[in-house]
Amino acid sequence: MTTINADFKTYVDKMPAEINTMKDIKEYLKQFEKEYKEKAKEAKVAKVAEKPKRKKGVDKDGNVKEKRAPSAYNVFVKEKYAEIKEANPVLDKTEIFSEIAKLWREKKEKIDSKSGEKVAVEEEEKPSDKEEEVAEVPQKKPARKAIKKKEKVKEESDENDE
Repeated sequence: MTTINADFKTYVDKMPAEINTMKDIKEYLKQFEKEYKEKAKEAKVAKVAEKPKRKKGVDKDGNVKEKRAPSAYNVFVKEKYAEIKEANPVLDKTEIFSEIAKLWREKKEKIDSKSGEKVAVEEEEKPSDKEEEVAEVPQKKPARKAIKKKEKVKEESDENDE
């Protein structure tokens, strides 16, 4: 696809000799504008028509995607949402989900207590004291002045050592 400037120049070069007045030139240029917009629309439609739409649940090759198994939390939410909504029809969705979250935390604590350790859900995510990992913090590069000062200090210390 060519640029509008190139198309405009060729259109002006093809302008008939009979067009003499400014009014005729303006009409001729308006005609170019209309034709150019129509071409742009046609090109856009053709571009969209070339690209086939993919259906949900199908990969690029057309094979059916396998759905991932829902997590334990997702299954729990699905079960409890209807129960809580039925028991409390006045609650919003956000309130219902907050109730489900409270029930989930309680369930998690019960499961952990059965295994011998009662650990809160928030503590589960943190590493233990024994296995505490120290994350390396990237240090900023020293400024030029600081580098020069360090070099001077090193040189002085080397001279003093000798």
